[in-house]
Amino acid sequence: MQHLRDQLLQKGLISKGQKQQVEQDKRRERKQLKKGQADVIAQEQQRQAYEARLEAQRAADRERAAAQRAQFEAREKFLRIRQITDYWRLEEPTGTRRWYFKSRNNEVKYLYVSEPLGLQLSTGALAIVERPDEFEEPRYVLIEREAAELVARVDPTYVRFHNTDVDADDQ
Repeated sequence: MQHLRDQLLQKGLISKGQKQQVEQDKRRERKQLKKGQADVIAQEQQRQAYEARLEAQRAADRERAAAQRAQFEAREKFLRIRQITDYWRLEEPTGTRRWYFKSRNNEVKYLYVSEPLGLQLSTGALAIVERPDEFEEPRYVLIEREAAELVARVDPTYVRFHNTDVDADDQ
């Protein structure tokens, strides 16, 4: 089937130059349309890349905020335990009796305590708590039951020895 332009040319209604001009205009329109589509596709790809970068940046910001929050909470816990142990600790225990307990890395450690302190440790009136220190090896201090319960609420791993299996009648 012939195109309408060819039919019009055969009938003499349009000249050969007019037909070529119309065909050339149509070709330009198709090229522009294709170019416009290419621009739209390029813009869409740029928008998607921008959104992907934005989402990656948001994820990195969330991770950074979570890490900062965890670091802040760990620091706060460290300071709270240190404040409790500094306020409630008894004088350095002296005595002839060794009181054994496990350290954090499952080493058996001991403190020298007097007989009355040993009795209080065995009845649960006193506890041995790790005093956190930033730069030195942890120290172990004796504190009263109430303070040991406070430390256990913050982080129970700092309580190295506390006899909680004692009946109220035994105390």
